[in-house]
Order: sequence, then C-alpha cells, then structure tokens
Amino acid sequence: MCRWVAYAGPEIYLEDLIFHQEHSIVRQSLSANQSAWVTNGDGFGVAWYNNRTAPGLFKDVLPAWNDSNLRSLAAHIQTKLFFAHVRATTGTAVNRSNCHPFTWQNWTFMHNGKIGNWHDCRKDVEDLIDNAHYPHREGTTDSEALFLVALSKGLIHDPIAAIQATMHDVAKIMDKHHADEPMRISCALTNGRDIWAFRYSSDDQSPSMYYGAPHTRANHQGQHAITTIASEPSDSDAAHWFKVEERSGVHWTESGMEHFKIAI
Repeated sequence: MCRWVAYAGPEIYLEDLIFHQEHSIVRQSLSANQSAWVTNGDGFGVAWYNNRTAPGLFKDVLPAWNDSNLRSLAAHIQTKLFFAHVRATTGTAVNRSNCHPFTWQNWTFMHNGKIGNWHDCRKDVEDLIDNAHYPHREGTTDSEALFLVALSKGLIHDPIAAIQATMHDVAKIMDKHHADEPMRISCALTNGRDIWAFRYSSDDQSPSMYYGAPHTRANHQGQHAITTIASEPSDSDAAHWFKVEERSGVHWTESGMEHFKIAI
C-alpha cells in the first residue's frame, strides 16, 4: 500500500522528517517495516503550509529516493505543518494525478489503504461526489474519491462526521457489490491548522498508525510534545511513539491531542 507522515509544530525544514531520520519516509519508500508492501516506489508527494491559505504541493511519479528535486526542495522549505506520502499502487495507474496528497482550497488529504473491489464499486462511489466537488476529480484512485466524497458530506464543517459518513456509505456500496476484499483506511487530513487522522478497516486489519515526537532541528519546543502522526515510527525510540488503535482516530491541535472512536 503506502506510507505517510504528517507534521505540525515548531518550524522545521522538510528534510528533517523526510530525509534526516533513522527511518524516514524516504527510507520507508525503499524498506517499510510495518507494511505488506516493503517498497513504496510508485510516486510521492508533499504538501506544506506557509503564509498563504492554500498549501504548496509537489508530486511526481519517480520513487522518492531517486528524485533530486525533492531533496533540494526539502532542504530549503521551512514550515510548521506538512504532509508527505510515498505510494504503492493497489491497481490504479502510476501518474501524477494519482499521487497523494490531494488538496482542495486550504484542505489536504492523504490515504493508505483501499476500498475493496474498487473497480466494481468505483462508479457508485463517484456518484456520491456532489456537483460542486466532482470537477476537481483528476485521477482514478479510491483515495481521491474518498476525499471528494467527504468534502461533499460537509468535511469543512465537521471532519470526523464527514469521514465516518463516507466510510458508512462506501461500506454499503461494497455490500451491494458483494465485495470480497476489505475496506482499509489509514488517512490524515488538515485545514492548515489542525490535523485529523483515522484508522479503520472492515476486517480489523487496518494499516498501521502512530503518533509521537521525533527529534528535529527545531529552534524551540511547541506548546505540546506531540508533533507527528505517521504510518510507522521514524526512529527506534519506542518511548516517544504511541500506537493509534483499530477503529480509532486522533485530532491534533496546538493545545493537545484528542482521541476519538470511529463507529460506522
């Protein structure tokens, strides 16, 4: 599947997490520890926030470990919040439109997992996207479709309710098509201030997710220690990493981390 990392905290260079970690997201693109897909080389993407409302976005189809532009940008861009993703396709084409993260206005979304029997369910899932958001459909992935469906269901007003409603309706579509593959979701989204992350599967085998406080070159500490939500820890210090449990989520704000249960 894929690997991803979300950061929010004191300003750092992108490279602090993307490259300069014992088990960075780029290292995970070559050798993931907690994924059925050891190699995640079907493209990558980074979305970061600075002074503008909408995030900056850089995506490409090269493996993350082999893109000199990514290394150069990561060494020069400083930010207090960013998403990074390395992709292993579950059946859709390797092209830039299918690379994560996906953005809409000030919102960013990335996903690891799948909608079971996607090719059978795709048309019905895409029918859940309203007219205001369907023109933003650029690729063919289930991940982008999940984001647009959630936007259609009021994500900007209540992200948790919108994602849960999306999962509920997708599950009904899978039942309609007698899907014999599970729905598995490990995803994160942000409005440029807060981060919400969700871990859910229909077979209780969700992709892994952790939150923690990896060491960076930040000049000062933030208001609380937790800065990172990720598919897997970026270092081997278990003392500052905590697992997000099955069918659970976390909401990061500047003042702390809140936990919630997912019920569909």
